[in-house]
Amino acid sequence: MELNSLMSGIGVVIDDALESSGVGEGGSSDSSDLIGEILQRLEREWNLPFYESKEMPPEKSWPNLLQAASFILLDWKLWPTGASQLEEEGIRKNTRFLKEARDHFVPVFIFTNESPEDVESKLPESVYRKESPERNFIFLRRKEDLIVEDSLDFAAIEDWIRGNASVYALKTWEETFHSAKKELFGAMYARSPAWPGVFWQAYKDDSVDPSSSLTQLINDSLRGRIRTNAFEDDVLASADAEIPKEELQALIAETSFRRENTLPEDEIRCGDLFRQPKGKFLLNLRPDCDCIPRNGSADEVKLYCVEGKGMSDADLGRQFQREQGNFSERVWESVAFAIYDGKSLRFDFRRLRLAEYSELRDQRIGRLLHPYLTRVQQRYALYQQRQALLRIPEEAIP
Repeated sequence: MELNSLMSGIGVVIDDALESSGVGEGGSSDSSDLIGEILQRLEREWNLPFYESKEMPPEKSWPNLLQAASFILLDWKLWPTGASQLEEEGIRKNTRFLKEARDHFVPVFIFTNESPEDVESKLPESVYRKESPERNFIFLRRKEDLIVEDSLDFAAIEDWIRGNASVYALKTWEETFHSAKKELFGAMYARSPAWPGVFWQAYKDDSVDPSSSLTQLINDSLRGRIRTNAFEDDVLASADAEIPKEELQALIAETSFRRENTLPEDEIRCGDLFRQPKGKFLLNLRPDCDCIPRNGSADEVKLYCVEGKGMSDADLGRQFQREQGNFSERVWESVAFAIYDGKSLRFDFRRLRLAEYSELRDQRIGRLLHPYLTRVQQRYALYQQRQALLRIPEEAIP
């Protein structure tokens, strides 16, 4: 694992020991503070540009700052010693910033002159789990402990990343994604700078949603260019820890289901799931291209929905095939495991309902994603085209 490649991008440094002129631009830092030496070594070893600030940036700038940041270097104490009121406000502001960084999933290195235990005591559980370091996106260390034998202790940072599977996966994926993005957009631009407009017009001529279709084109092209062997077994194999059943189900749901509050109101897709009375659900299986409002009104789009019901633990146990790791399914059904609040649904292809979107709009709870949706589609297509065979006489069975 090469740290200098994983930590590519722009580093954000917030430390009151920085001079206003900036360490990276020929400035200096407080001579009694090690932040200057730490930054110089990081710049030399990682070849990174830094955004530097002596105080917490304005809160309204945080989203843009964090969106561009590869990681954050934060000095915990950004207030004068003995200023109790400023300290209370500083802790509150630091906590809000860390929550925002967590929401953007930006790794934060808190390099401080304070006691780590003292900083930990002021960090709320919502941003720092003292008993579960592998669940934290924060690396906390005294500045003086980072300098070992006159060199920066990269091993400590690398060990933390290796022990934090989420941070490692994020930084590795970012590296491969940016490489694929550069390759894709460079190749398309070389063919024609107007390529987005060419495809946009083609989609309009084809009477499909141009924005959705262009997004799908870019995503598919990126997927074909992203390197798939970037992750290392010696890092992730050790992260296979025992986790509760509820967490496993929640993980599967995140990969298979997108909740309603993240979906555009009038965007109708195959896979849209609607809650019905008496514990029933409806899954739209009409193809995306037929779910586009042709007259501008989404309400009149007709949906082809199959009915689903929740499965009990006993049902799941009976149908689960342990050797294959999936479920035995009859020709007329498909099982979607733990897709909604831990609930597994069995969809019955024999129960097909046609409905306009206006009837179901307020009942949509989310969208089943590929490849889970693809499996339901394929099984439904098989059910539609099935060929009946003569019943085998019972007497013929040995």
